Amino acid sequence: MGVFILAGYQQSLSAHIKKALQEGQDRFNGWSWELFPSEKRGEATILAKQVDGLCRLAEAHRGAHIFAVSSDRQRKQIEDEIRRHFRFRWLDSKAVGETGRGEFAPLIEALSAATLEETFWAEHVQPADSASPLVLPEIFLAKRELSEIWRLSESYNNQGHLSAAAELIERFVREHRRRIDRFLNTPWLDDNSWIWNDDGPRHGNPEFPGDWRYSYRLPDGFHFDVEPQGKKNKTTFLDATGRRHPLPPKGYLNVTAHGQIRGA
Repeated sequence: MGVFILAGYQQSLSAHIKKALQEGQDRFNGWSWELFPSEKRGEATILAKQVDGLCRLAEAHRGAHIFAVSSDRQRKQIEDEIRRHFRFRWLDSKAVGETGRGEFAPLIEALSAATLEETFWAEHVQPADSASPLVLPEIFLAKRELSEIWRLSESYNNQGHLSAAAELIERFVREHRRRIDRFLNTPWLDDNSWIWNDDGPRHGNPEFPGDWRYSYRLPDGFHFDVEPQGKKNKTTFLDATGRRHPLPPKGYLNVTAHGQIRGA
């Protein structure tokens, strides 16, 4: 099916975890696995300096999903650095820790449930191409009933949320793809009358991992050409960092899938 990376477990458990995963392989719903331990022998954690290496490993395995454990206070910050680029979920640290006592069943059960849910996510939620609504950054102003699409798509341990995300993806396309004069394609139109054209000339590439969106590798040079519909009362655009950018003379801005202005 795919590859998951078990990341952040303390080094002292390495042999136990490898043995547990080998023993439970046929319970993982067709998923294979890679290991990425903590740099600390006695503590489950992912250090900030490890994030790039972890993301590079995910890239090497075609957008592998990351299953992480950590007892560190900075775990939310680590999650935020990864989750919009690669599919991410936390695992129960206790289930991982039990392997040190030779108890493999809790971890195997946790991974069996996780990979079953990840299979659904990969088939029904993950972007299959650059036309997916999830390739749009969260600064796209969606209709209120559709605005939860990104949060729900990042959910785990909640099949209801993922099923809702799959439904919203279909509705999102119907509601926000619009035929607009002079556009040969049907660009996205947000609820603040900004046109997001995803079919313009491709040029430039973001720095890694900005070329990944939810374990989907964006096409080389992909970005949105964003301009106001009708050019009325809009002279600036707010990016994902909250910075305002004046509209250039050409009338549109190049915006990445993560809401950054290219060339700014």
